Amino acid sequence: MNDQTTLLVVTPTLGESPHLDRTIASVEAQPLRIRHVISTPARKVAELAARYPHALVVPDAGRAGGIYGAINAGLEAAVFQWDWFTYINDDDALLPGFGRVMLENLRETRPAPVLYGDVELIDEQGARISRITTAENPEWIPALLQQGISPLMQQGMAFHREVVERLGRFDLRYRLCADLDFWLRAYAAGERFRYQPECVAQFRLRDGQLSAETSVTRAEQDSIVSRLLPRPRPRLQRLSTRLLYRLYNLPRYLERFRKRGFRTSYALLQEGAARTA
Repeated sequence: MNDQTTLLVVTPTLGESPHLDRTIASVEAQPLRIRHVISTPARKVAELAARYPHALVVPDAGRAGGIYGAINAGLEAAVFQWDWFTYINDDDALLPGFGRVMLENLRETRPAPVLYGDVELIDEQGARISRITTAENPEWIPALLQQGISPLMQQGMAFHREVVERLGRFDLRYRLCADLDFWLRAYAAGERFRYQPECVAQFRLRDGQLSAETSVTRAEQDSIVSRLLPRPRPRLQRLSTRLLYRLYNLPRYLERFRKRGFRTSYALLQEGAARTA
């Protein structure tokens, strides 16, 4: 591993999250060479620059750009040298496992250019609900997506710079699922994905979050999948993949059901939206 390998982390934020300090601390705690860019409304730049002097704080793309426009603004501002990229929202966190997974990959003779791991679902107060279901085998991804199953979470995903340069920026046509579009474009282009069964990040379930708009999420997901994976996998392959996915994630389902009852991930997100309606 090159000791000068640099990870670019972009955090999009309105600058008002009560969890932002924890998010920033989780980035700074990683055992990696970090360049952290915080993308925020112009009126918040001076305040956050003073609050987080080790980060580069830049103006986002405005309200119309949304979260993904803010990430794009962070990428555009990263004119310094960096080798890997991830982003983390202002109410989520990177875990120590993220650094371990990154370092393990970098020690490989042929590091995978796209990494993902397990993500913990936590409640508003930070209590764990369960690990989020995920695809143990990256080869499962197409068959699962074509059945409406989202097989991984972007929190804690890492992309080599060459992959990012080939992909370009996040597609602002998608208000909620441009992250899916981003990594699925990499997958469809043949980039090598590696999964590590270690918790790399936390996703906070909270009232009023955009991902609670499940009807929009499903519509955008369907549009992306049909565009990037136009050839349906054979029915038997889809069924067998779904069974393997369910078996692998059975302990996660059981943990979630013990704490929240018989609810899907979509249902948990929708309940958060209902409480603020």
